[in-house]
Amino acid sequence: MPNGTIARSDVGGLTLVTLGGELDLAAAAALRRGLSSIPSAALPDVAVDLSRVEFMDCATVGILIATYKDVRATGGCLRLFGWQREPARLMRLCHLDRVLCLHDCASAATAPVCSRHGAGLAEVPEAG
Repeated sequence: MPNGTIARSDVGGLTLVTLGGELDLAAAAALRRGLSSIPSAALPDVAVDLSRVEFMDCATVGILIATYKDVRATGGCLRLFGWQREPARLMRLCHLDRVLCLHDCASAATAPVCSRHGAGLAEVPEAG
């Protein structure tokens, strides 16, 4: 990614993606590839650490929505944590804080069962 960084790992059976830097249209293709589950992950869930993201634009929001839909289609959830001021503002403006699974810390976002979903995904509203 030209201006951003991405690292993926298996944490407790789910995919943890750590993002950093500036995430914009130039980084979109690499970001889309990087937000997929890793083969060793037993769970379909993907947790995304945004604590090192300095900037993200609407292309990044679109990729997060597409990732949300992909993960939901496999029975998992997209869990986000580590919001910084500007990315958090953009997500609130797009009302994605009402749809995506937001967590306060890494341990909550990488728990075996998502605290927002509890027993299943039926309680989560569909993304438009």
